Amino acid sequence: MAVERRTVLRGLLTTGASLATMKMPAVHAQVAPFKIGLLTVKTGPLAQGGIQMEQGIATFLKEKSNRLAARNIELLVADTGGNPAGAKTKAQELIERYKVNVILGPLAAFELLAITDYVRENATPLVSLAAAEDVTQRNATLIRLSSVLLQHRGNAAM
Repeated sequence: MAVERRTVLRGLLTTGASLATMKMPAVHAQVAPFKIGLLTVKTGPLAQGGIQMEQGIATFLKEKSNRLAARNIELLVADTGGNPAGAKTKAQELIERYKVNVILGPLAAFELLAITDYVRENATPLVSLAAAEDVTQRNATLIRLSSVLLQHRGNAAM
């Protein structure tokens, strides 16, 4: 069986024309922004520290044009009100409603203790910014960046 050159070229031309008329999907996939949930205190007696925490993170992200590692960053801030129940409610909202990738905060150790079990159950990484407590030894998804002052026999060790 002999195949003529004109038949092959006509078939290629027809295939090329039909492919050209098809609607092609977008070549560049849109990557969802990396969502950071900040649990901080913006009301009550601890508000000054919480507001400064938020301002510092916002300034850092602004300097980086809200991009880290070539990915857009979305900062979602939640006010815990400086109480454990408020911290847990806001952590649930950040994880379930806003689907954050990581939580920064909370400000106080008592707030941190209120949310650690819930955050662990949802496998959400948690970076504690100021809470001084030993929960990092009990939770593999938690990193604590604050320092701790240890006292031995009345002498402070740094």
